[in-house]
This record gives sequence, structure tokens and C-alpha cells, in this order.
Amino acid sequence: MNAYWVEGLYIPKKGRGRAALEPFGRVIWANSPEDAARLATESLAGGQWKEGPSVSQKTEEQQMRAAGAPELPGFGAPAAGPGKKRKPPR
Repeated sequence: MNAYWVEGLYIPKKGRGRAALEPFGRVIWANSPEDAARLATESLAGGQWKEGPSVSQKTEEQQMRAAGAPELPGFGAPAAGPGKKRKPPR
């Protein structure tokens, strides 16, 4: 079994009209991407996908880092341990 990251937008069964969209993002353990999409659809509890789910073995963050996308300042820096002072960037 592999871990698959499934994400997308869905319309809940008890929605507040057509404008009610909910985000969906979970890691699902499955034998194939098709099984992961099927299990994600079952977990919507009667909701419907706005578009089909996106299934990947990497999160969007991991995909962006692998592609070399720029990061926001301060978000990519490792946290300093207790009692350690970080040096300011030059």
C-alpha cells in the first residue's frame, strides 16, 4: 500500500446553495491512485466533486519545492532550538 495525497473541491450534500464549496485534502492509503480517488469519494458522505479529485504521491508543497518555486521570506528557515540564537540573514 502507498500513501496518496487526494485534494480537490466538493459540494457538500447539505450545502447552502450552489456557492457552497468545501476544500478536501487528505492522505489516503491505497493500492492504486484509482482506489485512493474511490475512497476519497466515499468519504464525502453524499457530497459531489466540483471537478475530479487530484491524486498524487506528493503534497502540493513538496511539488512546489521540487520545481524550485520561490518561498516567502521566513517560511523556509529552520526553527532555532531552545536557548539558541539565530543569526540574522545578510
